Amino acid sequence: MNARWLICIDDTDNEESIGTGKLARWLGAHLVERRLIEDAFSVTRHQLLVHPDIPYTSHNSSACIEASSEEESGVLLHAASDYLKQHWNEGANPGLCVVRADAVSSVLVEIARAAKREVLRLDEFDDAIRGMGLAVWSSGETGQGRIGACSGAALRSTRNDGRFIGLRGIRDLKGRVTVREICAGSGVEEVRLEGSGALGGDVSIETRDWVRPSLINGRAVFVVREDSGQLVPANKRSRDD
Repeated sequence: MNARWLICIDDTDNEESIGTGKLARWLGAHLVERRLIEDAFSVTRHQLLVHPDIPYTSHNSSACIEASSEEESGVLLHAASDYLKQHWNEGANPGLCVVRADAVSSVLVEIARAAKREVLRLDEFDDAIRGMGLAVWSSGETGQGRIGACSGAALRSTRNDGRFIGLRGIRDLKGRVTVREICAGSGVEEVRLEGSGALGGDVSIETRDWVRPSLINGRAVFVVREDSGQLVPANKRSRDD
C-alpha cells in the first residue's frame, strides 16, 4: 500500500556547487528512475534561522521531497543517502531525513519551528528526536545538516510552510501569462494577491520567468504583488530556488 513520504536534505553544497534545492530535484528524479517513488513528486524549500553560529552556504534552507511510495523508510534512506554520497560537496555537512508524512510528531514540529528562530545545539537535538522513528543519515565534519533535514520534513508536514521549487509545470511558465494559464499548465492551485484574495482567471501576471508557489493550507498558492502597475511574484529569488 502506498504511503506519502517526506525525504528532506540539508547542507549539501558549497559556494561553487549547485544548491541544495537543485540537488533535491535531482534526487527526486533519481528515485523515480529507480521506481522507488512515483513521478508526481514535489519539492519545497524551507527557511531556517540565519545566524553566525549556524554553518550554512547562503540561506540556511532545507529542501523536502514529498512523494508516494510502496517502499519502507530503510529502502528510501539507503537509496537517497547513496545518491547524496556521490553528490554532496567538500566543506558541507549534509543531512537526510526520511519519514512518513502522517508520522511526524507534534514535538518534532515544535523543534522545527524553534529552528526557524533560534540556534539549536546538535547534541540536544539528537537527544530530543531519539525514539521518534525518523530514518536519518548525515555526514561531513559535524553532520549538522541533520537538524535542517529533520526540521524541513517536519515543517513540510504542517502543510503551511515553505515554497515549491519542484512542482509540475512551474519551470515552464515564462513571461506574461494569465491566472488561468498558470493553473492549467502547472500544479499551482491558486494565484493570490498579497494581503488579499484569489485572483480571477483572466488576470495577467508578469511572472519574470519565476513561478514559485507557497505551501498554504496544503495547497500550492502563487502569491503576487503590485509593482509599477503590474502583478509580479511576491517572493524573492534565492540561490536554492
